[in-house]
Amino acid sequence: MDDMKRGRLAIPDFQRSFVWDPADTQKLLVSLIARYPAGTLLFWEQKTPQIRRRPFEGFEVDLKESATLVLDGQQRLTSIFQALTGTGQQKFFVDLKLLASLDSDAPGLLDASRLDDVIVYRDLNARSLRRRPPANPVEEIKQSLFPLSLIDSELIEEWLDVMEEAVAGEDWRARRNEVRRLVRIYLRPIGNYRFPVVELPEVTPLDAVCRIFETINRTGVKLSVFELLAARFWPAGVDLRRDWEKVQQKHPILSSFEVDAYYLLQAVSLRATAEKSSGVRASAQRSDVLELTPNEFEKYWDQVAQGAARALTFLRDECGVLAPKWLPYSMILVPLAAVWHEAESKRSIESGSALKKIRRFFWCSVFSRNYDQGGNSQAGKDFTDLTSWLNGGNRIPEAVDGFSFAGEVLDTARTNLQALYKGVMALTLSEGARDFHSGSNLTPGKILEESVDAHHVFPKKYLEDIGDPGNSELILNRALIDKRTNQSIGKRAPSEYLATMEEALGEEEVAGIVQSHLLPAGQNSPLRQDNYRAFLFSRKELVVEAIKSATDE
Repeated sequence: MDDMKRGRLAIPDFQRSFVWDPADTQKLLVSLIARYPAGTLLFWEQKTPQIRRRPFEGFEVDLKESATLVLDGQQRLTSIFQALTGTGQQKFFVDLKLLASLDSDAPGLLDASRLDDVIVYRDLNARSLRRRPPANPVEEIKQSLFPLSLIDSELIEEWLDVMEEAVAGEDWRARRNEVRRLVRIYLRPIGNYRFPVVELPEVTPLDAVCRIFETINRTGVKLSVFELLAARFWPAGVDLRRDWEKVQQKHPILSSFEVDAYYLLQAVSLRATAEKSSGVRASAQRSDVLELTPNEFEKYWDQVAQGAARALTFLRDECGVLAPKWLPYSMILVPLAAVWHEAESKRSIESGSALKKIRRFFWCSVFSRNYDQGGNSQAGKDFTDLTSWLNGGNRIPEAVDGFSFAGEVLDTARTNLQALYKGVMALTLSEGARDFHSGSNLTPGKILEESVDAHHVFPKKYLEDIGDPGNSELILNRALIDKRTNQSIGKRAPSEYLATMEEALGEEEVAGIVQSHLLPAGQNSPLRQDNYRAFLFSRKELVVEAIKSATDE
């Protein structure tokens, strides 16, 4: 506590704020009184500051340059300090009457199970007078509430001197001696409680600190690489949080697509590691991201942020990713953000060719499901290969080189194959899918406005009612349908709801809408005949043909 007050202990800035509620503090104090283990503290030695830090909550103190960082224990230390100093929004007391009663039953042998109600707290901001702290020592004594803030203070004698006034008519001397005894036996030892402490040496790698912190905070707020780098860059004058806010303001599409700042840091890492190894090795692994220097960050940050925004714009406008929900792999944004400058640095005719290659790379990656596993490693390899390919080199991304799509996978592919599912929907949108309700082309605004989502073409209830055992959750049985039309479809057969649509829009218009979703159209189509098995076969052919076209297979 003395180190906290004097700025010799500090909190890493990536740590969350103090969040314990008073009930948590109450339980901890009970453990301390009972001398039970209350966990280990984890410190990190700092002879010179490595990362941004701050004082414990409630302290305005100049931190020592060599202040030790508390990686695990902030909540416990802050709560104990507030309870034992009377700071914070709650005041903590010991119910002396209850403690004396428990002590008379088993002197000196109290365990935590019997102490649960001994520690009480009162809220300074409570509306009810009963829940507020007593107004003065006389009221505290009358209510048998001893302030924990006095256990190590000389003020305890002043508090005890009020005993005569507060308990008139009683043997106040005997009561005062009893309080002294209880404080000596049960409360004063709190100040001498010993936590086991593990102290990491200053040379502990940042990656190790990150992993240790995540391990001990499985149920709490996880330490992100972004937060760790933000703290580490701060002494160099780089405000990562501010820079992230600035690029979000400059490129709103990053926010609308809910891009994680970590993806941009990974893209920076690809550029930095490739430069250091002359293009031989590019890495987006966490250990390499954590090794980024402030200079590397400043060199590439704006460029990859712009690359990410331009890549998302391209995917939205050219590849049908009209909403975040239909981006098959978020991780694919990492190599695209890192390599985008290569495409934009070309002359106009070469730039067009580069964008065509990027489009092909995207679709080949999606339908080869190349990012299903090992996304970090894949991003590094793809960045290296894309850079070579866009510059006319002989390296071609592995997803593109020898790409082949087996249409049979769609026979059993359900919507739980998220990348494939999203890829088919995005491909449909890129082919010009039209709104079932109005017939106009689907746009990001219309998808949001009309609540367009992927719904069953053959309603699940319809298939159940006719006794068809076919799997209704296949990707092939999904199309992008607005909320009103889907409600109208209900459990009706396709032939029925298509006839209803024709009454409003006309036969030719409805055929065009159906065809735009890569669905078999025409009066003799399986949809018109309500033939689910034939529909799946026909839809597969249309989807496979669109995949081959998009991937130049």
